Amino acid sequence: MVGPVRDVEERFEQLRRSHACAPLGRDGVTELLAIAGNLIEERRRIRAVLERLPQSFGEVRQLLNELNRAVR
Repeated sequence: MVGPVRDVEERFEQLRRSHACAPLGRDGVTELLAIAGNLIEERRRIRAVLERLPQSFGEVRQLLNELNRAVR
């Protein structure tokens, strides 16, 4: 992952604003692609955990802990 969620969100916003003023250079585009790729992978991990949610609360709690670790 690129960094903590807040840092990634802030960096994405900086790049978005920079692009609004002038086209991003190769490095900026590469960084945005890395951010997007990490978000896609994170979404896949979240979806996989959510698809496994069972009926019992004990199992749900275990999976929520796993989900929490996946998004750190």
